[in-house]
Amino acid sequence: MNPAVPRPRWHRSPPVRQLWVFHPGYGCPLGQGQVAVKCDERRPSCGQCARLGHRCDYSPRLTFRDDTARVVERMTEVSTTGNVVWDCTSIAKARTLSPPVTPGVYDSLPPFFMLTSDDEREKKAEATVPGTYHVIVNPDSFTNLEYTDEASSVDLNIGHLKIRRGSGTSSTLSQRDDLHSVNELNDPNVVILDTFEDSNHRSPTANWRKARLSPASDITSASTLASPTFFPPENHGPLTLGPNTARYNSQEELLLAHFRDVVWKQLIQGQSSHDLFSPVSSPITPGVEIFEALASTFQPLYHAIMAISALSLARQHRSKSIDALQHYHQAFPSLQTALRDTNDLCSDGLFLTHFLLLVYEVAAAEEGGSNLWSHHMARLTQISLMRVSQYGSEQYPYIVWLVCNIDLYALLSGAGAGEFLKAMLDNNLLPSPRSQLYPLAPSGHSVIYPEEHDTLPSVLHFNHETFLLAIRLAFLAADLYRQTEEYRTSSPRSQNQSFDPKRRLYEIRDSFHQLWDSPQAHYLFENMKVLPQRSREVLQNALSLYHSCMLYSYTSLWRGQLLGPEGASDEIIAHHANSIFHIAEIIVHSHQFDLRFIIFPLFMAGVSTSSAGQKMMAMDLISSMEKQGIGRNATTTRHLLQMVYQAQTDQLMTVGHSANVGWSDVMVQQGMQIVNFGL
Repeated sequence: MNPAVPRPRWHRSPPVRQLWVFHPGYGCPLGQGQVAVKCDERRPSCGQCARLGHRCDYSPRLTFRDDTARVVERMTEVSTTGNVVWDCTSIAKARTLSPPVTPGVYDSLPPFFMLTSDDEREKKAEATVPGTYHVIVNPDSFTNLEYTDEASSVDLNIGHLKIRRGSGTSSTLSQRDDLHSVNELNDPNVVILDTFEDSNHRSPTANWRKARLSPASDITSASTLASPTFFPPENHGPLTLGPNTARYNSQEELLLAHFRDVVWKQLIQGQSSHDLFSPVSSPITPGVEIFEALASTFQPLYHAIMAISALSLARQHRSKSIDALQHYHQAFPSLQTALRDTNDLCSDGLFLTHFLLLVYEVAAAEEGGSNLWSHHMARLTQISLMRVSQYGSEQYPYIVWLVCNIDLYALLSGAGAGEFLKAMLDNNLLPSPRSQLYPLAPSGHSVIYPEEHDTLPSVLHFNHETFLLAIRLAFLAADLYRQTEEYRTSSPRSQNQSFDPKRRLYEIRDSFHQLWDSPQAHYLFENMKVLPQRSREVLQNALSLYHSCMLYSYTSLWRGQLLGPEGASDEIIAHHANSIFHIAEIIVHSHQFDLRFIIFPLFMAGVSTSSAGQKMMAMDLISSMEKQGIGRNATTTRHLLQMVYQAQTDQLMTVGHSANVGWSDVMVQQGMQIVNFGL
């Protein structure tokens, strides 16, 4: 018999006319024999038992009784006439008719017995007649149920879920994850839960707070990549991502359009706009069609697209997106079923899926919250090396370039170790200046349109060289931090005597000056307003990165740096800060909010300048770009800038200067972690 626990919306038990109610123990015997004390169901021992040193035995005291008559008598106003589950006369009719599938809902999920969560079962049930699928719980389902509060951690690893299905066929999922299969019913649409899923674990609020807990964080781990597991093809057909297709409802079409028009433009910032193309150029959004084409046959990529698009929409509407969370978690099981042979480990679909999941993790990061961005970064490192080993070159170098940018800012903030950057540099895989932009010509180089021939190659060169110098500066900062930690924990004799940070710092600064003091750089800067749009935006990116790196080199490598000879005068700081503000004002006033690269330079200008007015200006400019971001990183950046400003003000009032306030120290004190400043 099924206990009458609260039923999920998708499930109605088979049409029986008895209702059984589950009751926990009625209190332990000792408590009942003396005073009216019940055991607290949330604790394994009541107060009376704890005081007397007895073990409370409420846990195994389960009873199931037939409450059908009482419930029917109490709810006489409820009618079951015509119900396809509870009305026996309607069941036969429902089985003979075509299932009334919810309009526009496409069943893209595996068979019912392979699903691993209530959310997945609910989504699958929406596409078929009520009563088709059944989830059964019995007394054994409650035997090992642990009561946890909302703040406790939730294990979403599908390998820890125990499910019994009513099917005589073997399950690849159960073979793979040790899920135990019992042939109690010869029906693949019936699932018997070994452990009842607590409704608290399905709370939207709790789920949102734990959004970055992966249901299968090791799907493409190193061991998996070395020894892949193969899965049979899914029975359902490929998706069609065209906006006019009947398979998609309006919500999915909205998410896809938002991915094209907003999300992708932010990812390829400085490469796409309505004024970009000449009359002989095609008005396309670079790169997005590649994602859509692959997502039509690779289910995990589809879920990744929907997840990041839903997250961006929710951010713009100041709401919490359950859709984003659901699609994100559906991407992991679908990744398992999508890896069918060794070629899939190097496939475009897997590579682009992990790229979008990385962007999702970075964008969805909360202040002080850890997430799985480093997991996806590690997977991308492995996949990238395997792809080059198998194919000889990377088909999507501009995606590698975008991942390198994410890793650079994580390294500058101290959130990452730069493993992806290190792998690309060590293997000479960093994209060349002419392979950073999409689309690519047959030669493998980025397409440069006629109006860009005189400027874009030079701009790409400056951007590439500036990026390389920024990498050197970021690794210097990481080495300094590591050296500081070693100094605190080890003896002076064990220190690396060959480590010379000042020499490396001066070399990096000199290289920056040589690059940007050249005649070609001055020419591009003076003619920035008349450059073709893509050339102008890439130049703004490179120039703002240069100025922010100079500020970083003067203020952020160690505490109190401004007070020593490696610091800079107020005039030098003001020069770099003013240059950043000039570029930022142009971007904001022209409403080019997809150019997110300007947020980190604004943060560095706000941290470094001694002018309170300019600090407020930096916060205002960042604030103006917050709503248009994919996630909340811009908001987190502004909050950190506010805290740094407050700490600098406090120290200025006490010691007369604020040079000892480091933004990285404030970030650590506040328990914050910033992987990216602009997404």
